[in-house]
Amino acid sequence: MKKIFVDAGITQNRFLVFEDEELVEIYIEDISYKNLEGNIYKARVENINTYLNIAFLNIGENKNAFIDLKEVSSIKIGDELIVQIKRDAEGKKAYKASRTIIFPGKKLHLLVGSKDIKSLNKDVYNKVRSFFEDNLKENYGIIIEDDDVNADELINEYNSLIEMWEEFKEKSSYIKAPCLLIKTKDCITKIIDEHINGSEAVEFYFSKEKDKSLFQDYITIKNASVNIDIINTIDNKITEVMKRRHPLIGEANIVIDEVEAFTIIDVNSGNIEYHFDNINSLMDFNKLAAQKVFRLLKLRNIGGIIFIDFIDVGKNQRQELLNFIMELSKDDKKIGRIYGWTKLGVLELTRARKGKKLKELIYLDYYKDILNPSYVLKLIENKCLYNKEKFFKKEFIVSIPQITYELSEKVGFTDKLKKDWDIEIKFLVEPEVLNYEFKN
Repeated sequence: MKKIFVDAGITQNRFLVFEDEELVEIYIEDISYKNLEGNIYKARVENINTYLNIAFLNIGENKNAFIDLKEVSSIKIGDELIVQIKRDAEGKKAYKASRTIIFPGKKLHLLVGSKDIKSLNKDVYNKVRSFFEDNLKENYGIIIEDDDVNADELINEYNSLIEMWEEFKEKSSYIKAPCLLIKTKDCITKIIDEHINGSEAVEFYFSKEKDKSLFQDYITIKNASVNIDIINTIDNKITEVMKRRHPLIGEANIVIDEVEAFTIIDVNSGNIEYHFDNINSLMDFNKLAAQKVFRLLKLRNIGGIIFIDFIDVGKNQRQELLNFIMELSKDDKKIGRIYGWTKLGVLELTRARKGKKLKELIYLDYYKDILNPSYVLKLIENKCLYNKEKFFKKEFIVSIPQITYELSEKVGFTDKLKKDWDIEIKFLVEPEVLNYEFKN
């Protein structure tokens, strides 16, 4: 049985997915943040910087994108080209674009601009490679994630996607740049595709009646309940997932440190007692820790380089644990490559960076406990709604820092609260306030 918890808001929409009572996915849609990763644009070359070996592209958004000149060595200012955004803008950095485009299908994705075959699963890769040995066309590669592979189905879909892409490219030749050609899936579409389509039973839990409209344009909602207490369930689960220290068994725990360049995960045994949960050896303990670690990587959407320091893994035991982890990683499509053990006996792997980390959507500064202004406003909105429903209170005075006030003005936060919920809120800007304080 799947359960989907939904809490929409002015600055953030939040969704939790449970399978058999276990939290398996967290989606946060930050309305103040525009995610362009995966979008396909017809772009116009605005500037070329030979020193940096990049060209700047006008894609019609608030910031330009850039592309490596190795991909487009012969271009000049004013040229138009089709690109895909591979990395979102961060701070003052531009969007990173590429001419190698992932054109999505059902069983496979077409890799336009490359003749590579890519799969995270080595067995799947070998199978697909044998299917396409004589069927792969110039300039069209494949990305495949599904392990349910059938030669005829894949070849037919591959050829169909090429026809669709060629037709799409022909039509786009009549469109003037800059222009958005294909928008990537939003949160709702992803949830429907990944967790609702094909599922026999799904229960919905909404914090507000109007939140149902998010899904009603796409599907018929059969099993649903509405309760304002859902917001507390969601808040508590997110807070639990974002803790630095996570308990395992007894005094044992996992510590996660996400820094700019990589993520370090330390598995601590404490005074381990082997009678817990059929844990009879350090190998059993490390396998239990690995399951928890990989679950947290997915929930927190941690990407990039990851180091995991397990407990006393002797050289003769490393292969057994590595085999277990390789099998475990098949459930996470974003796991890039598992490199194995470093000289110090630490496991090294990579995970694809797709979208923002959960940490970035919740915190402005994780270690100083300063929350993201969008998340602060979401918490304020929820507390106002909760107090209105439970205690019939409709007027609030709240102290916030300047950065949060600026965002509230930008999105029309107070006006929307008044219009949608008949709630009056007055903000006081106080620099010493870390996140927010209710004054009444």
